[in-house]
Amino acid sequence: MVDERVKLCDECAFQCSICYNEINDQKNVCEIESCHCQFCTECVRHYCSSQVNTALVPIQCPNSECDQQLTLNELCTLLTDAQFQLYRKLLLDHEVTNDPHRLFCPHVDCGNIITIIDERKINREHPTTCSKCKTTFCLKCRSQWHPNEHCSDLLTPYEMEPDSNIKRCPRCRFPLEWVAGCAQIMCVNCKHIFCWYCLKSLDNDFFLLHFERGPCRNRLGHSRASLFLHRLTIVGIFIGLTLLFLITIPFLILIAPCLLCCRYKQIKNRLKNLTKLGQRFQQQQYTPTMHPSPASSLNQLNSSSLIDIEQELNKNLKNPLVSSSTTTTNVNKSKPELASV
Repeated sequence: MVDERVKLCDECAFQCSICYNEINDQKNVCEIESCHCQFCTECVRHYCSSQVNTALVPIQCPNSECDQQLTLNELCTLLTDAQFQLYRKLLLDHEVTNDPHRLFCPHVDCGNIITIIDERKINREHPTTCSKCKTTFCLKCRSQWHPNEHCSDLLTPYEMEPDSNIKRCPRCRFPLEWVAGCAQIMCVNCKHIFCWYCLKSLDNDFFLLHFERGPCRNRLGHSRASLFLHRLTIVGIFIGLTLLFLITIPFLILIAPCLLCCRYKQIKNRLKNLTKLGQRFQQQQYTPTMHPSPASSLNQLNSSSLIDIEQELNKNLKNPLVSSSTTTTNVNKSKPELASV
């Protein structure tokens, strides 16, 4: 498959699916090792640079319908040395953040990775000491160990201050920065949707009713008109799906008997074929071999001997020169043979 694509690049111009430019030189075509998707090298280089600058790791194939990842060897040739070192650091942060058994030491300038062996201690108020800087902190809130207080009673700048511009995702604890705009935030790491001010989940709040009451009222960051259009769009989508479902129900009811009959005939034909094959197999396996019985062989011998005697008598009757004595002797000789049989 790869050879055919390379031949196409040699014979005619290759069109990149990102910039839609025609490339005549095969050296300017970049092929992803994992999925064999092809793009121009310049587009892939710009794509990887933008992914690193926005901290979107791991870097996947530029094709939106492909979910394969680029290898480190490919990225080493496409990125600069500084970008590649930054990508490896971001990749390590991504792996540790999404691993519930590993975490970074919260102490400044430590960066040590701590592995949690006991699963019962994960996301619970339990002290842990870093082996590098000897700092004891809480596994749940990542702050200094507080033996006489609960995590909810502590005023941490990442979680409890509503006007802070740096907070952690309430699901995966990934640090996020909010400058301005909508208060409905989606985490870039786990895709969790929540309110920036109170960190309440908004995954199932399609109409954004959370911003109509409570301390977060009218703090969405959009005008009333845009919020009304959003809700009207959601209602229109639900109504359209409902009408489509109601329209298709009668057609499904009419088509269902035909589909069932066709399916029944197919199953019936398959069962007939299976029964025929089973009968043939049984006939071939249990067919008895026919052996001649002694009585039938004796009858065959008697009939053959009588036929020979009749033929000899006819010959003697036709030939007058042969005496009658010879015929009688032949008959007498044949009788004992018949008796012996």
